[in-house]
Amino acid sequence: MKIIIDPQDPSPKFRQLMTQIQRQIVSGVLKPGDKLLSVRKLAAELNINPMTISRCYQLMEKQGWLERKRGVGMLVKRDGLHARMEDRFGFIEPALCALITDAREVGYSKSEVMALVMQHWDEE
Repeated sequence: MKIIIDPQDPSPKFRQLMTQIQRQIVSGVLKPGDKLLSVRKLAAELNINPMTISRCYQLMEKQGWLERKRGVGMLVKRDGLHARMEDRFGFIEPALCALITDAREVGYSKSEVMALVMQHWDEE
């Protein structure tokens, strides 16, 4: 599990963490049953307050992304993740809508925007 907390990002650290874990779940990097790092270990690795990690894990458990197993730790939930997987469009929709709006405002056609997307798709 690779997590990067951006100190320049105005969103709260627990939200950054939650979004990155959710993205890793919907992309298949984290699979149902995978164990997440302990609160203490992840806090030490990211150099942030353990309460931030705990808050993120608790919220994700409440939302059905994670499950706590006594003696094991926090796991990616095995059941009910199909509904969560359908949420993956929500990760890109705001940026996509902003792109379309900006492109229209500066006079790009739909085909020009699609060509730009195709041109940059394979770049990293």
